[in-house]
Amino acid sequence: MEKRPHYILWSHALAALALFASVAHAQSDAFPFGKPALGKKLYEQKCAACHASMFGGDGSSVFTRAGRRIHTAAGLLAQVQGCNQRAHAGLSAEGEQSVAAWLDQAYYKLKK
Repeated sequence: MEKRPHYILWSHALAALALFASVAHAQSDAFPFGKPALGKKLYEQKCAACHASMFGGDGSSVFTRAGRRIHTAAGLLAQVQGCNQRAHAGLSAEGEQSVAAWLDQAYYKLKK
């Protein structure tokens, strides 16, 4: 068996630890770049009118209806991303996470 210098072994150990820490952090925070206050503003500017025209009222009934399709944070983010693409809303990745973070905070309560 080939002997490796200690610094190589330590660098591999540190890399594995960093990877584990980043995965653990990502799992505990579903929207790491999301800012709910910004998400609310973006939703009002870029999403609310379409939701109101599709679902009536202020459009929020899609979030509170019985049998809604969103049950996970990943599903919520995917739905926001899909709406952003279909509506050509122009949200950045941070904007998508911010809208998802606000929707989670205001309606879904998915994050633990």
